[in-house]
Amino acid sequence: MRIVPRANEEVNEEWISDKARFSYDALKRQRLDKPMVRGGDGKLHPTSWEFALEYVAEKLKSTEPNAMRAVAGKLCDAESMISLKDMMNKLGASHLTPEGMANASADVRSSYLFNSNLVGVEDSDYVLLIGTNPRTEAPVLNVRLRRAVIAGGATVASVGPKADLSYPSVHLGDTTATLEEVTSGKHAACEAIKAAKNPMVIVGSELLRRPDAKVLLKKIHAMCDSHGVVKGDWNGFNVLHDAGGTVGALDLGFVPGTSAEDAPPAKLVYSLGAEEFEAPDGAFIVYQGHHGDAGAAKADVILPGAAYTEKTGTYVNTEGRAQLALGSMGPVGQAREDWRILRALSEFAGVPLPYNTHTQVHERLASIAPHFARLSQVEATLWLNGATYANEKGKKVESALPLKSSVDNFFMTDIISRLSATMAKCTEARANGTA
Repeated sequence: MRIVPRANEEVNEEWISDKARFSYDALKRQRLDKPMVRGGDGKLHPTSWEFALEYVAEKLKSTEPNAMRAVAGKLCDAESMISLKDMMNKLGASHLTPEGMANASADVRSSYLFNSNLVGVEDSDYVLLIGTNPRTEAPVLNVRLRRAVIAGGATVASVGPKADLSYPSVHLGDTTATLEEVTSGKHAACEAIKAAKNPMVIVGSELLRRPDAKVLLKKIHAMCDSHGVVKGDWNGFNVLHDAGGTVGALDLGFVPGTSAEDAPPAKLVYSLGAEEFEAPDGAFIVYQGHHGDAGAAKADVILPGAAYTEKTGTYVNTEGRAQLALGSMGPVGQAREDWRILRALSEFAGVPLPYNTHTQVHERLASIAPHFARLSQVEATLWLNGATYANEKGKKVESALPLKSSVDNFFMTDIISRLSATMAKCTEARANGTA
């Protein structure tokens, strides 16, 4: 038994990775299948949906809006994120964050997308990887890169982790000093970039998580203009995201509002499937998700949601292509589709959301970002000539931090693969040198 890919020549052709194919066994392990509330004994106890929703609603209504936080996990569909965003906004709260992307900016779409499109990789003759290992972060994309090198004669160079990419590449270094040499035009590789017909830069998502992310991106954007990476109808600046929910969150503006900078410590944190989030001692934590792991262990209330195979949802890939995933089975136990949970919770909280069907939620998505109405298509983005991070002038680069990949263990990168017995065996084999 295995998961098989849906063929799409513009995205994955007929490929998926072994992790995508075999990690499904975690869908029956450590599942959250009933609402739970932490009692006076410090333990989580099963409860009814009505009690759980009333309990959370009262906390939402009694907490100051600027003391509430919402975090969207790596596997969130767009429908659930817009439902959470709309509910929090109706409550007056604006501190929203995609998991692990506190520094990401959603102001200009071309600054966070894979603008060349996945098929564009094979049109490039020079590819510069910055802080990424595509073999572990995006193995299907790496197949296209391998084809571009082996069959197309492209050159691949990297500033970041030194890795076996499965094809010849040139490692320039892993420090920000090397990156600054390249972005300033002082490195020998700059001439090769300028001489290329279709040069491409691929920035890893780990760079976006750095404290100096915006400073480095400003320098990279300026290089893309000066070195001909962006010219005419060719946009070679690309960000390679490592999570299925990140681009959708940015497209929907699921980022902190302007008032978030002066917000006090959180008194209530709403985690929508996020495992990694900050919560001050004493904060009330709501976890809405499908597996019992780190996020659920912190929770005061658990609202059981559906895994991606158990609901119909929209996801936006790294190139900005909105795609609809159809549920192949129903949620387990008393779990429910995530947007439906939030719709019900909004009613209890006195801020009812204005949609009752999946079609209406999808219409809401399209009203915010029109590409949600054009599924499976990619819209051209507007390049703002490196002006995206104009306010970062004078800020310093954290030179002591090396440029690294976001993925250490390919077999365990999200809550499902981390709980997969098959992926655990693969991880063990890797540690023993037999993988």
